[in-house]
Amino acid sequence: MLTVDDELVMQDVSNGPVRHSGRLTNWYAGSFQDGIIPEGAAHKLMTLEEQAHELHLRETVRDYARLRYRLLKYFSTVRMVIGEDNSPEPTRYEKDDYNECIRDIVLNVRVQRPYHKKTHMKKACNRFPTHSQELLLLGSQKLTELRDALICINDLAVNQDISADPQLYQMSHLPNNSMEFPSGFFYINGVFYNDDRHPQAKIYSEGIVKWAQRHSEIGELKSKSMHETTFLDLELRLGYPYVFLHQGNCEHIIIFTDVRLHHQDDVQDPARYPLLRGQASKLSVKCCICSLHLANWIVKDEPRLPIPNAHVCDRCLKSFCYNSRGVKIHNIRVYPFIDEFMTQQKKSVESSKYTLNRQEKES
Repeated sequence: MLTVDDELVMQDVSNGPVRHSGRLTNWYAGSFQDGIIPEGAAHKLMTLEEQAHELHLRETVRDYARLRYRLLKYFSTVRMVIGEDNSPEPTRYEKDDYNECIRDIVLNVRVQRPYHKKTHMKKACNRFPTHSQELLLLGSQKLTELRDALICINDLAVNQDISADPQLYQMSHLPNNSMEFPSGFFYINGVFYNDDRHPQAKIYSEGIVKWAQRHSEIGELKSKSMHETTFLDLELRLGYPYVFLHQGNCEHIIIFTDVRLHHQDDVQDPARYPLLRGQASKLSVKCCICSLHLANWIVKDEPRLPIPNAHVCDRCLKSFCYNSRGVKIHNIRVYPFIDEFMTQQKKSVESSKYTLNRQEKES
């Protein structure tokens, strides 16, 4: 370690004072003594002034650690840790066929939840949406691979009443919105990258481009194919918000937060990218009847339930809304409920199973 004159003295964190605040202990403990501020320095240097204010809050505000933790940038991110070395994905294997490092770049992209602009309210309250996923991509990959890796609850929804015979095994065979409405585009630097792989896909950008041609102040807008463009073809700005639109009006803000060269500690199999590096910490929806099991169905028009759209589990649905012969008691409608958090967890588990199967075949 390099040192200079009059540098702060190193301290052992384990010997420092332990401050309990809920589930967090010594969350702001550092390797240096940050509580020593020279006299009068707080009025000359802005960083020391902010540091003095931070130390004052630590000593005076009760449960300050928990309150401060909620303001951190990535406090709501759940890292997809699988390996014992705290890596987001298993990187090395005993018999690795990929001995040479991939000559490529790795992009870190954060996908926000759908953005809904509230134009009907008098006071502006359009806060920036929270993030949903954090992915690692290769620069040589096409934009369609990012589009297929995005998980949105509007894509997974099934708009079909199956109250006649609701069975859990049917949910994987029913066509969801992503199958019926496969259209979508990325809007990056004045260019619409449309997803035209499906023959029934609509080109959403056609109407926007025609509208922009009648307004010269907007400038020229172009359209390109999503499956013919890689990330290396783009001129991206880190931290700048771009737009992904699908399902007609479901808008997601995507932000590229980091770019670096691929190194030997990264996942060496290019087929496993995009990698799910993190997701938002979101509580799953429980059954409104038993409050024990996770919800599997959305029940509408049930007069005995206190809300018009009730989330219920499969057991409560069969015992409360149907009789012993499997006939519904009232004229209700039943729709499958897809839990977004559980879907992301399932996708991560499938990725880990792929790794285990590959290791078994090699051994």
